[in-house]
Amino acid sequence: MIMKRKTITYGLVASAIGIVVAWAALAAAIIPPFAAAMVFVVAFPVLVLFLGLWWRAPGGEGDIPFIGY
Repeated sequence: MIMKRKTITYGLVASAIGIVVAWAALAAAIIPPFAAAMVFVVAFPVLVLFLGLWWRAPGGEGDIPFIGY
């Protein structure tokens, strides 16, 4: 399956936004710390994975790199 750079960018941005929103909600005391931690635990590995895929997907190259994760 070839992933397009646009699709990878959406995943990268969504995970980054999730981390920022959880951090802001935690700082404003809107959500409890364990809820923010759950978001961080799920979103950070997704961010790292999509960052590696985004880095290696210039213009149609369809390989999935080993990024040591």
